[in-house]
Amino acid sequence: MKNRRILKKTLAWITLTAILVSGVGCSKAMRVDITEKTNTERLEDTAIVTLSASSDAQPVAEEAKPAASETIDFRGCRLDEVSIPSSPLYDLLGASTRYSVDLTPKSDIVKIIVDADVYLPNTLEMPTLHVEPRDFTQEEVTKLFNALCGDTVMYKAQEQMTKAEISERIADVESEMQTATDKDRIKKLESNLACWKEEYEKAPTTVEKQISDGTLEERQLGVGEYLGKYKALDAYERQENYYTYAGKAFHVHGQTYDKNTKSSYDFPIGGSIWYIRDQSFGQYLNYNVRKWIVDETVVPADAVGLNMTPAEARQLVETFWADNGFEGMLVTGVYLTQNSDTGDGDRKVPDPYGDNSAYVVACGKSIDGILPPPPCSGDPHWGFESCTFTITDNGIENFYWFSPYAYGEYVTQSSALMTFDKIDEIFRKMMLVKYDMDNSNDLTSATYRVDRVALEMSRVTNRKSSEKGLLVPVWNFYGSYYFTYEDGLNFGSDDREGFPSPLLRINAIDGTVIEPRYGV
Repeated sequence: MKNRRILKKTLAWITLTAILVSGVGCSKAMRVDITEKTNTERLEDTAIVTLSASSDAQPVAEEAKPAASETIDFRGCRLDEVSIPSSPLYDLLGASTRYSVDLTPKSDIVKIIVDADVYLPNTLEMPTLHVEPRDFTQEEVTKLFNALCGDTVMYKAQEQMTKAEISERIADVESEMQTATDKDRIKKLESNLACWKEEYEKAPTTVEKQISDGTLEERQLGVGEYLGKYKALDAYERQENYYTYAGKAFHVHGQTYDKNTKSSYDFPIGGSIWYIRDQSFGQYLNYNVRKWIVDETVVPADAVGLNMTPAEARQLVETFWADNGFEGMLVTGVYLTQNSDTGDGDRKVPDPYGDNSAYVVACGKSIDGILPPPPCSGDPHWGFESCTFTITDNGIENFYWFSPYAYGEYVTQSSALMTFDKIDEIFRKMMLVKYDMDNSNDLTSATYRVDRVALEMSRVTNRKSSEKGLLVPVWNFYGSYYFTYEDGLNFGSDDREGFPSPLLRINAIDGTVIEPRYGV
């Protein structure tokens, strides 16, 4: 029964993944081909037709207009009444602070419930601009290394192997060669063996510890075959124990460059920086759903082991950016996650943090005061920029920054945005196209709830180049999902890992549905 449950949840996750990232329903819903509509060249032309206050935007009714507020947080909301935003875009786009619609799927097992708060940035203009991947600079790495590692002596990872360690590799290769039958594999093993024997002759008997000052070093990919180079740093508080996961660790892995044209390898785009205060901390924090916190003034009712409020976690991160000279990095949201094994207990390992909760504070680069959406799964070749802190009452436990963007020229600083009545029309149609389905795979019900709508910035990849894109305004329709099956088992958004993903993302300029999985 246990194995069956695991299989059922695995199949459900595969099904749900298809829904969220491929634009395909659970069974027979047709995938909409939107490739042509997301041509970034056409988007550039569309974006520069500036929408002004004198355009055909429909003003909202008097009772729907946002109330004035004195204390404003990052969403343009009062800290004591987060559902009351303050943004001129409500009037300009004809949007209300609440969005509720009735949708009637053809399938009797599907329910789509839309009752959401609407968040608009406190600005009059939404830009469109070019964006490309970039590498982390040595200056950025040094700032983060010094700030996070502090006075702790950090040792370089032992890059040079000793004769004893290489002897083990040689023994492994020779052992495999005795049983290998594939000719190509045997040829590869012979090449590796020759390489290891050559390295053995140059290797020292012992290697002394080297202290790291946070300086990046150039490294080469591949053994016995040149594939590419990258800048990297691996530093540990306890070098002798870095395989046993104890003490601080700080890692940088830059983008691969100077690629070998003879290689068929397709390297993913995006560098990363990763820090953890104690490598034994929070083994399961990243395996669980991260719930967006609406009211940051109080500790969430389901938080375990936390006394600090989400607002205090936000302030800690904002102070970190300011104190260390990072301009434009702002908090996009605070999330709650728990260090518990939500599976069937097979992976549980001793963890000094127990089953306690932690805050995950998501950050992003501000574009004219406008924030990007939280991290989400996307194009596997060029990931969306992601920057997060894991915070407990002890302070910063973990830091991760992946795939930073280089911001290029503006297409326009005032994009031509569709009015909300048109976005509403697209939403009603595409939610049914995407999630209406037939009864299959012993599914008995599928419920989708949209509870938050936000106008944010997101990347659209250029079809002609996988390393170029546009940052454009998008409407993200966030929510939850819940499936039940004939055998009584269920699966839903509480079972997924990571940040909440929008059930639907609509380009605010031309109304096309953006599928992050394909970067379009």
